[in-house]
Amino acid sequence: ALVAVGCGADANPNPRGLAHVTAHGEAIAREVARLLAGPMRPLGPVTAANFRRIQLDLDHAVTREEVQARLAPGARQQVSYPARKFMAQLDAGRALPVAVPYPMSTWMFGHNLAMVFLAGEVVSGYSLRLRRELDGARLWVNAYAHSVPCYVPSRAMFAEGGYEVDGSMDYYGWPTRLAIGTEDTVIGTVHELVPAGFRARTGR
Repeated sequence: ALVAVGCGADANPNPRGLAHVTAHGEAIAREVARLLAGPMRPLGPVTAANFRRIQLDLDHAVTREEVQARLAPGARQQVSYPARKFMAQLDAGRALPVAVPYPMSTWMFGHNLAMVFLAGEVVSGYSLRLRRELDGARLWVNAYAHSVPCYVPSRAMFAEGGYEVDGSMDYYGWPTRLAIGTEDTVIGTVHELVPAGFRARTGR
């Protein structure tokens, strides 16, 4: 049995809280039992595996002045703590990062299934888009794979800001949000790693 997490970084259980964990677990177990009782077909072995490490650009190169502003009196510890780390890095003569290293990979099971493994806390928009652009019936998208460098928001979320786009980057130790072109960079790389035979069929 393999438990894998998909692109659900912007989704929460409903209802939420420790009091509901058992009920949610039982609901998942019932669904697994239902699927196991249904028809199945063998996949065969992995016929190809690809790995790529790309760089996800940050929104901009953060300056010393920006970091200093985050240390103003009254700043929240969530902001001031990483700012002190960034300032120490600058004081030591080291530049702040301008990109996030991002590993991703694919497993191909012949023409039957393509599995995609994305790093980080990836939001649902990535899975939805990949299922539109590739053959969703033969696609399995996993997130939280290889490493978890940060949240990976979709393009549509950037206008909203909020935790996934901005606030979480303080916890992950990055000086600013990802660039708005992040989604296209990740999706484009998936297209390079998955054979053309898995493109969505015409009319779908």
